[in-house]
Amino acid sequence: MSEMYFPQLGLFEFDSTITGTAELFPAVWRALEGIASPDVSVRIRSLDELIALDAPRLSPLVAYVLATRLIDPSVKFRMRVIEALGNIISNGNGESLPLEVRRHLKAHCAVIGRGTVLAMLEVAELEPSVESQIAAIFNLCSHSGAILTELMSDRRVAVSLRRQAIHFIGRVGFIEAIPYLERLAERLSARSNGQKKMSFAPPTEPDESTLLTSTQAALTLLQEP
Repeated sequence: MSEMYFPQLGLFEFDSTITGTAELFPAVWRALEGIASPDVSVRIRSLDELIALDAPRLSPLVAYVLATRLIDPSVKFRMRVIEALGNIISNGNGESLPLEVRRHLKAHCAVIGRGTVLAMLEVAELEPSVESQIAAIFNLCSHSGAILTELMSDRRVAVSLRRQAIHFIGRVGFIEAIPYLERLAERLSARSNGQKKMSFAPPTEPDESTLLTSTQAALTLLQEP
């Protein structure tokens, strides 16, 4: 029976850190413990401490732990996590991201699923200010395009979140979704035309017709030369 290999998450990537980083270990560990607190105010305060220490950018472990909190039950904390991760991924602070940090984030991206993507879309709906950070995370997590494509056509998902899924497909540039967007646009357009001919008939799915504009906009972005 072959042995399973589990990558070791170092606290910091020393090749990319400044002298004296080891002195930050106690503060980083305390803040990481706070991230697991059942008290959302403690989680937010602990995240602020990690950001002040620049730990999410310098530490593969910290970045990985934060990525697991993209499904945190608190939308406010989830938004702060997205903001922190999105900024380091997109180089929002003007400093390069150490290779090991990016590698561990990409490894976590490989296991994110529908629930994580829905949780991020919920934040996008409620907190438009972090749209660019969400786009950066989706861009790093390439298979999120397939999940967004699935969500946009799922009538069990709230229309507002389906609209967000369509928006990010276009913004990030998931060209593989073009055939699905085209089919959705055709269906919505046909339904809209049918309802105009029978204005007395109530729509079977309230508000779904509002997705047509978003779908057409996403197709325009994806089909630009």
